[in-house]
Amino acid sequence: MANKLSAKQRLLSFFCCFAYFTSYMTRINYAAVRLAIADELVLTLPELVAELGIAISATSVTYGLGQFVSGILGDKLKPVPLVCLGLGGASLCNLLMPILYPSVYVMALVWGVNGFFQSLIRPPLGRIIAANYDEKGYIDTCVAVSNSSQVATVLTYLIIPLCLRLFDNEWRLAFYLPVIMGVIALGCWIFLVPRLMSASGEATPSEKKDTEVREGAPEPLLRIIFKSGLFIFIPAVLIHGLLRDGITAWMPDFISEVGGLGTDVSILTTAILPIFCIVCVLIAKRICYALPADGKSSAILFGVCAAAALIIIPLLKNVNTVTFIIIVVLMALITGCMHGANHIFITRIPGAFKKEGRVSGVVGVLNALTYLGGALSPYAVALVADAGGWGMAVLLWAVLAIVSVVLCLAASGRWNAFKKKDA
Repeated sequence: MANKLSAKQRLLSFFCCFAYFTSYMTRINYAAVRLAIADELVLTLPELVAELGIAISATSVTYGLGQFVSGILGDKLKPVPLVCLGLGGASLCNLLMPILYPSVYVMALVWGVNGFFQSLIRPPLGRIIAANYDEKGYIDTCVAVSNSSQVATVLTYLIIPLCLRLFDNEWRLAFYLPVIMGVIALGCWIFLVPRLMSASGEATPSEKKDTEVREGAPEPLLRIIFKSGLFIFIPAVLIHGLLRDGITAWMPDFISEVGGLGTDVSILTTAILPIFCIVCVLIAKRICYALPADGKSSAILFGVCAAAALIIIPLLKNVNTVTFIIIVVLMALITGCMHGANHIFITRIPGAFKKEGRVSGVVGVLNALTYLGGALSPYAVALVADAGGWGMAVLLWAVLAIVSVVLCLAASGRWNAFKKKDA
């Protein structure tokens, strides 16, 4: 029976959630407000993709590549200063965005820098959580952290339409409000979080014991990835990032075009996505408890995605009020399942590398792949939808999900063998 969390552990869990909550508030706000910026600049869809879409790709690329750096640093350096640097840099970038308007390419450059600062947060959080909690506490805290990002997404897609409606399409508030959150979070991590860590500030006695079990220097990260079978998961990790971020980024455009709704209503409707995500992350945690193989758990989630996508395709041929609601719910289900898969890839899998001292590094690699997939999504979805319509884009999602099912099942045997050997 796992021990109950102490007051310090509960408070540390809250600040980990608050940091990741703030990270999302300072990262997804641009995508949520992009249509409002386009309206002010009087941009059409091709210009919207070329000029404003580049910022989303830029932050996905820098966030993804930065994960490699952050993951390695998170295993070698003190994690708290890395989280503080990420929060401070992200807040500064958000502050600059309205100032740089209407230079959209300079804004894209700054948003790319924001992506790198954001990348400094998640891998060190993984190490901090692994160091200060037992296995159950680790999983529960990571689930809470994941769900905090969905709460941030809900608030973002609720508050931004409200601000647009109340303040005459004033999108700048979408950057100023997250800055305030970022400053508060930074203060908490500078002055409060270090007091909640163990005496060494980095590892609990349990982590030190795990470290002592290892003989000699830790194995190279690349060798561990191949030995564990993690390399088989890699394409599926990239695909789940493309599906998750692709649908989230283009949901307002889809709703506006297919449903014929206004910009603010389209953004507001997108708020239902993270509600499904929270439910699916919780379901994914239960699946992980029920099934010993993370590959089987993720395969189930990808299978649900494929089924939902195949149901959407015929519904697009005759869109009315009822079918439109069904389509939006199914798209939300796909996104929610991919957030559930993200819990498996970014929480359960890295947690198995605690004894190797590679939790932060594995989080960095897998998060990098996730957001590199996300970087492909704005252009991939736009190109496919432009060539064959939304039906072709949804068919692509179904095919990618089916491929991922095969990959996850293929990886499960080797991954199980590695976990048993390392237990």
